[in-house]
Amino acid sequence: DNFNLNVLSLARLFLFASRDFWFEVPLPFYLRSPDCQTLGPDFSCTPDDDGSCTRGALCDPSLDYCTNVNPGGGCGGPGLDRVVVGAFLGGYIILYGQVQSWTPQLVTGPLNQTPPNKMTEVFWGMINCYPTMIAALVVYASDAFRQYQLTSMITWLVIIIVSFAVIFAINSSIHSFLVVKYAKADKVAVSVGFYYMSNALGRLMGTLGSGFLYTYAGGSVENVPGYDPGTDGRLGLAACFLAGTISSLLAAVITIWIKDEASGLKCGNWTIVDAKEPIEEDSNQEGDQEPQQESSSLIVAGNGVTSEIQLVESQNLDQDRG
Repeated sequence: DNFNLNVLSLARLFLFASRDFWFEVPLPFYLRSPDCQTLGPDFSCTPDDDGSCTRGALCDPSLDYCTNVNPGGGCGGPGLDRVVVGAFLGGYIILYGQVQSWTPQLVTGPLNQTPPNKMTEVFWGMINCYPTMIAALVVYASDAFRQYQLTSMITWLVIIIVSFAVIFAINSSIHSFLVVKYAKADKVAVSVGFYYMSNALGRLMGTLGSGFLYTYAGGSVENVPGYDPGTDGRLGLAACFLAGTISSLLAAVITIWIKDEASGLKCGNWTIVDAKEPIEEDSNQEGDQEPQQESSSLIVAGNGVTSEIQLVESQNLDQDRG
């Protein structure tokens, strides 16, 4: 029974799926995975020598050659240590939380987008598509990832993840304002609960979908003789970034259905969408209402005045019928 809130909840589902399609499962697996070309029988190792295998690879004492640290978890990533990967993900969470709290003061306020409306969210929702779209293209097609240029790979990943964290936090902050704005006064708890249920469902959809994409979209790595390293993590991660982009786009498009465009959209001193003027009541309706207000105030005066007002009203009705 609350159209705007229902549409916002559906948009929220896809907004959070846009992150969890690549963040929760694929990114940590990819960051931990080793170079595919450093695995297999051609790379013998000594179990007691930690440096006999390249980063991310593990010396299997039963085989005496370098294997994947996560069997079946794919290869092609930078092979970072577990602590570094945890710090990487933790840094994203901290940055996301801080930017979300700073959004009204540092972003929407200076851009004259406070209080935000649906047009504000559509604007930032479209911007939210760019980090993951660029990430999908870079991971899939750039020489940095295809030729395993480690420094460039990590630099690109840091830029993409930081950019997404900032833009995603702005979107989440705007959503948090809109859910309270659209919630009915007598059903705030129910409305917010339903909204965050959609949030959880989006995260579940993104997490399950990301595992499927990362596992099957990359395909098996077949150029490692005598050893199966698993799937190609580079292709799997690119597919997950693409899914995140589509999900962001759906969230922005769905938000357009919300009926809340009266205040328009500004970006600093520029007006992107003009505000709609409030609809003024018809002059005839105002004229009809004035005698009613006068009669209600005069009725209190006494019976004689009341009779006079009723007579005037009956004359007006007779004129209208004529």
